[in-house]
This record gives sequence, C-alpha cells and structure tokens, in this order.
Amino acid sequence: MNTKGGNNPRQHRPICLNASETVLLDRPKGREDVEITVEDGIVRIGAYQEGKIIDLTLAFACKSEPCRFKYPEELSIRIEAITETKCQASYCHHPEQRFNDGIMEWVLQLHIVRLETNIESRLMKLFQLLTTRLGIRTTDGYLLEHTLSHGRIAEIIGTTRSTVSRSISSLRKSNKIYIDELKNQLILPANQINGHTDMFHPSI
Repeated sequence: MNTKGGNNPRQHRPICLNASETVLLDRPKGREDVEITVEDGIVRIGAYQEGKIIDLTLAFACKSEPCRFKYPEELSIRIEAITETKCQASYCHHPEQRFNDGIMEWVLQLHIVRLETNIESRLMKLFQLLTTRLGIRTTDGYLLEHTLSHGRIAEIIGTTRSTVSRSISSLRKSNKIYIDELKNQLILPANQINGHTDMFHPSI
C-alpha cells in the first residue's frame, strides 16, 4: 500500500445505525482530518465529554452534505442517527490542502439562529437552515423528511422543550410550517424560504 506523504485516507468499516442510535467517533491519529460521508440518512454530530453532561449539537451531515473537520482536542465526537443511517468516517492528512471546517461552519450558522430574541424567529431560522441544507426541494417548498425531537430543538436554539412545543403549535396554526405527524415530516412553504437561503450558504 502506498502511504507516501500520509495522504491516503484511513477508512473505517461502514457505520450502520438505527434512528436515535449513537456511536463514539474514534479520535484521529496525529494531524489527520476527519470526514463523515453519508450513504443513506441524516446524522447529527455532537460534542461529548466523559464524566460530564455535555450533549451539544455541532453539525449535521447527509448524502449531499458531507462534513469534514478537525477533531476538537477538548471534546469527543459522537454521531447520532436522525434516521436509519449508513455512513463512514475517513481520516487523512493533506498539509497542502486547505478546506472549510464543516463543524465550524455549522456552529456559526447555529449561533446565528440563536441570536434571534424571539423563540418563533429562532425556530423559523432553524427550520430554514435544516430544510435548505438537509431537505428536498418540492413544488410546495422544502421538505425535511425526518424532524428532530422537541427536546433536541430546545437544546439547539437554547430554550425549553415545552416552549418549543408551544411555539411550533403557533407556527402551524399560522400556516408558516406544515408537519405530517404520521410520516414525521416537516414542510416549509416556499414563501417562508425565498430570500433566506443565501444567508446559509456564504461565499468562500
């Protein structure tokens, strides 16, 4: 095997998870970068610290949105399957190659979401972010095929589960969002997306 320059990716066996299952991601060797590529499903990338109650959402990844990043020194990374998922973690080091850290990009965008003082505005910003990056564009708007739990949404936007539940109910009554309870899907109408997508895809 050719290992010249240490640039060949060190790939793990595929990771298969049922919805809500988690796996702790191996720490890379030396200065290797990590890339999560998803064959099917959606995964949440979270921060974990042994002995402490830390369950912080850092990023998401799906088939069209792989996530490449530097492994944080102070934290461990845990992958959670939002849906039934097949994914893979690869490790490699390209000292001459610059790339945008996927976790840092998501953290920045989630921080922008939390800057909104109104909870309903935070929810709408979060749904705009998730549906445009992880969802599917349809004639009705953007479809997010699998929604997050109200508890997870509360963690992401910095509020309580009960507040999220009340605010989502209000958004549904005002027809700003549509949720199919049986399919666990969310649709954000086109008129709630137009003019907002550019802010989530900054030019590099």
